[in-house]
Amino acid sequence: MSKLPIFNWFFSQGDVLMTVNTHSDGVSVPSHVRQQEIVDFIVGVKPTPKLVAGDEGVTASMKFSGAIHECHFPWSSIVQMSVQDAVIQFRNPAAFNTKFEPTQPQESQARKKRGNLRIVK
Repeated sequence: MSKLPIFNWFFSQGDVLMTVNTHSDGVSVPSHVRQQEIVDFIVGVKPTPKLVAGDEGVTASMKFSGAIHECHFPWSSIVQMSVQDAVIQFRNPAAFNTKFEPTQPQESQARKKRGNLRIVK
């Protein structure tokens, strides 16, 4: 699934809040930002006028502590996008590759429980 059309729609609505996994391969941010695994970045016409969104991801010049850094966010690193009226989260496909093994019910759960209501004559 390509996230570019989704990003373009969000971008047409205004500034986009992107939640990024900075530990993903290909992410380029300052080292002090990379210390946190999940970081929010705001991109848009005013905060990032040299923004480029392409097939590989989003690239933008961003200011950190007064210094400009050329940031790159591959699509695989972006876990959420949001604007004022809409939010989309991208699930981790690796989470669906885990093997599900149902557990056996415990003996106490296997017995039929008696209800709390009783008939009184």
